[in-house]
Amino acid sequence: MNPLTQKASGATSESPGAWGLDALVGRFVELRGAAGAAAMTMAARVLLQAQLRHEPVVWVGHPESLFFPPDFAAAGLDLEALPVVRARDGRQLARMADTLLRSGGFTVVVLDLGERMTLSTAVQARLSGLAKRHQCVLLGITRRQSPLGSMISLRGETSLQRADPDRFTCQLSIVKDKLRGPGWQHTEVCRGPDGLC
Repeated sequence: MNPLTQKASGATSESPGAWGLDALVGRFVELRGAAGAAAMTMAARVLLQAQLRHEPVVWVGHPESLFFPPDFAAAGLDLEALPVVRARDGRQLARMADTLLRSGGFTVVVLDLGERMTLSTAVQARLSGLAKRHQCVLLGITRRQSPLGSMISLRGETSLQRADPDRFTCQLSIVKDKLRGPGWQHTEVCRGPDGLC
């Protein structure tokens, strides 16, 4: 399933200001979800916030997993300002992420780890430290059963439910938050992409 496109109504959050670019700067964030659509939607929101501020962003992933470009364009993202870097495996993805973070040139670095890629605890610690040092959002998207390790500053479980024939509720339930504590949620009602509704 592809990420959702247009926001249908206002977003709600049990912890105001907790989900968004400003709250995530300097943190390693993990978005988990089986289908991935809600995680892609939540990631797209953060990318869009950065782009609206003319901040540079980058997407790093593997050939088997990528957002659906027409959906991201419909959500308002400038695809020409969203470079995509492809990695063959977790080791190459880690090296690419390390290089991008060390450059200090990006406000948001998305790591699309899919179902199979993983990062060792040592790599997670290094990347987390770089995100903090360079005041960057490091946003990992996973579809695996087991979460990434203890270096994650914020972990959210994403879910998607049909609300109306053409509307979906994307929910982010925070299960780990080193700054605010777990248990809060962020919900958005979105319009599904053409063909899904």
